[in-house]
Amino acid sequence: MRFVPLMLLIAMPSLAQQGTWRISASTVAVLAAESTVVYHGPPGLKADAAGSSTNDIIVVDAVEKDGAWWWTLLPVSTGALSFTARFQAADGKVVAAPPVPLGVTEADLPNEAEISDIKEPIKARPSPWPWLLALAVAAAAWYAWKRWKSRRLAPDGTPLPDAPILPPEEIAALAIQKLRTSGLWENDQAAYYLALTDILRAYLEARYRQPVTAMTSAEVERLVKERAQDLQIGGSVRQLLTRADLVKFAKAKPGPEEGPGDADLALSLIKATTPRDLAAKEKAP
Repeated sequence: MRFVPLMLLIAMPSLAQQGTWRISASTVAVLAAESTVVYHGPPGLKADAAGSSTNDIIVVDAVEKDGAWWWTLLPVSTGALSFTARFQAADGKVVAAPPVPLGVTEADLPNEAEISDIKEPIKARPSPWPWLLALAVAAAAWYAWKRWKSRRLAPDGTPLPDAPILPPEEIAALAIQKLRTSGLWENDQAAYYLALTDILRAYLEARYRQPVTAMTSAEVERLVKERAQDLQIGGSVRQLLTRADLVKFAKAKPGPEEGPGDADLALSLIKATTPRDLAAKEKAP
């Protein structure tokens, strides 16, 4: 809709100075459209917006700036109206500003020629979820087919049973045995200790179901002491990890037998932290 523009008339003759008040406003307003009235009055006054609203004119806001009070009014009735702003003085008395006449009219309605035709409904985009679901099903079917094609077969074509899953202590022992024969100790001692401590940390993580690979050496020591209930085992784990850190990060030079000896120490720690009843259960057919 088009609204009649509101003009702010500075110091109109009809609203000239009345005593100590100077008022700037437009005498014409539009129904349900905001109008502004500016009051320059005595100093020390505080606007009473709630007390100034009437059934015909609602005070939207009253803000003091540049030494004047700016009132935002919203007419809700038409005709010749009058608005009286109320203020509160420093001594608590109510001070009423001179009334402001407002001629409120209804907004002009647009011509029929300016009314736009109703547009046809916009077609909603199809939901992507059925396609995503179909894609997920297809991916699962493809993965199952690949697993079926890669299954282990006997010479006669019959499927072989899956290889048994080894317990964590056996996985760690095999990894240390492979590390011994890799030649890494002779060629790169830092990489050797990195692999050795990774094996030990991976074993402890599988054994205790804790994120050991993300722990510090002190945290690993504390975990082993609590779970193994053996201070000596926890201290040995801390010594091994600390010695490995010195080689990996501080470029320390270990003796020729220190690396193989630490591999033996890791094996003994793995054996010491494997509960006997659990080891027997894991090895049972």
